[in-house]
Amino acid sequence: CLWWERVPGRASADHTETLNLLLAFFYKCCPGADARINVLLPHTNAYKGMNMSKGLKGLAVKVLFMFSVVLVSACGAKDAGLNLTIIGEGSVTSPSGVDCSESCAATVKLSPPSIGNKLVEITATPAPGYTFLGWNNQYCTPDDVCDLTYSGICADQLLCLTGILYSDQRVEAVFVDSSLLVDSGWSELAVCAILGEGEVRCWSASQDEVEQVPALNNPQQVAVSDYAACALVDEGISCWGKPNFLPEDGPTVYPPLEMEMLRGEICVLDQEGVKCWSAYGPPEIPEFVNPTNLRKRSIETPEFIGKEFCVDDEGAEVCW
Repeated sequence: CLWWERVPGRASADHTETLNLLLAFFYKCCPGADARINVLLPHTNAYKGMNMSKGLKGLAVKVLFMFSVVLVSACGAKDAGLNLTIIGEGSVTSPSGVDCSESCAATVKLSPPSIGNKLVEITATPAPGYTFLGWNNQYCTPDDVCDLTYSGICADQLLCLTGILYSDQRVEAVFVDSSLLVDSGWSELAVCAILGEGEVRCWSASQDEVEQVPALNNPQQVAVSDYAACALVDEGISCWGKPNFLPEDGPTVYPPLEMEMLRGEICVLDQEGVKCWSAYGPPEIPEFVNPTNLRKRSIETPEFIGKEFCVDDEGAEVCW
């Protein structure tokens, strides 16, 4: 947001009034702004001292005018779409205008100024007797609160003179009956659960092979990545999903164990220690002394943005 002030002794009335109106409107629309810009217009003493040609002065006026139009177009709330699918019993709400207890198409209000990416907070609340398992959306975590990111692009693909467009978002919220839940696994694009009577169900954002759960013999635990899932069964570890994401040639495991998946790789922590295998060949893992608490976490560094496996080992966190 911008605060316009006429600089005494510098700005003439020649082109000031139009910009004054535009910028005053923008300031009213976006109160509390800290930024201040003093615009130096043509025909002032300082401007004349630049010895600019008439053409350049005219160009400068046009640039200032386009800049003010961009600012005004960004002022005020923008509408964006949210396509929400609710699995099971629960509700999703947002201060931005969402209140759904079943699948719905909602309109959210993006707060001004509408420039760049915007965040919209949505909250999942399970119905009595139900458990929230997670969201199917790349911007979410397993937590019940998700900050959806709406990406803004220029409507005219050039100077944003005709405003900012925000693409719709699609998200699934998965709730299951707590009395049936045995175990669950989560990733940004898929959620799986073991329910009573040995039933395994998966919900995928892309509705792909992860949802095609094969017959499983006494499933006890489940883990999921974006495009594949694995379950601990009586025979060992059984996996399904997209063929190029299926971990191969897994070792013998000895329950009880902990299990997590990332991409096409699975790691388990059983009585013998950490064991990992993948769809891309034997993965490299660190040396451990007494690993506990196998998990996956998000990480963002100058060298790497993504997720990694972690364990606690003799009081230290070890990740790979």
